Amino acid sequence: MRLAIAGGGRAAWAFGSAWRRIGWPIAGVWLRPESKSAIADLLETPRRDLAELADRAELLLIAVSDRAIEDVAQQIPDTNAIVFHASGALTALRGGFSLHPLRALPPVGVESDLANALLVFEGNHRNVAENIAAAIGARFASIDPKQKAHYHAAAVFGSNYVAAVLDIAEELMKGAGIGDVRSDLVALAESAIRNWSGHAGPERFTGPAARGDQGTIERHLAALARDPQVAAVYELLADYIGGCYDRSPVSR
Repeated sequence: MRLAIAGGGRAAWAFGSAWRRIGWPIAGVWLRPESKSAIADLLETPRRDLAELADRAELLLIAVSDRAIEDVAQQIPDTNAIVFHASGALTALRGGFSLHPLRALPPVGVESDLANALLVFEGNHRNVAENIAAAIGARFASIDPKQKAHYHAAAVFGSNYVAAVLDIAEELMKGAGIGDVRSDLVALAESAIRNWSGHAGPERFTGPAARGDQGTIERHLAALARDPQVAAVYELLADYIGGCYDRSPVSR
């Protein structure tokens, strides 16, 4: 199916890259006049206005920020194209559907592909969305529109907040006098993810909160006292992990 893309960010790039890989045609890209995105050149497709795109495509992807999706949708003239967007938080517009990749997408210009990603669908034209997923080698799931905010919050925890916690870890390492530790933190996080993937019970955790080592936790909190926000995050997560264990003497 011929795809038109409205937007020049990561989701636009991911879907456009997938379209190019499987050899499906791209009708063009719409960008705001002030946009500096290089996506049209990278996808080797022309910049067009929304009216042109609406006439030239069977599918029109709105891939802009969540706050701008409805505004762009309203600017699209009457069209036979199926309108869909890639937001994980918002529901479908104009009788179309939403199709959200459960994946942290790389910046425009960096190699991107949706193969093996989970595409989460909501709205109409489910058969079209399933065909897209099958063609690009992605997996498919559907969701009740009422659950989208719940779903998207889960996705944020599994991606952005993981990255934010790694930022905190890197800064704390630097504060302890250990620099150039980024690759080591990646290896540490990957080992934790493997452990989490392999175990569904409390054994998925390690560290002082898992062991019930309150003394170590208190020392950590004292060390973090100069940054109350980070200390609060640490304490909340320690409480969460501790809550996954039965702290009775028998269990220890």
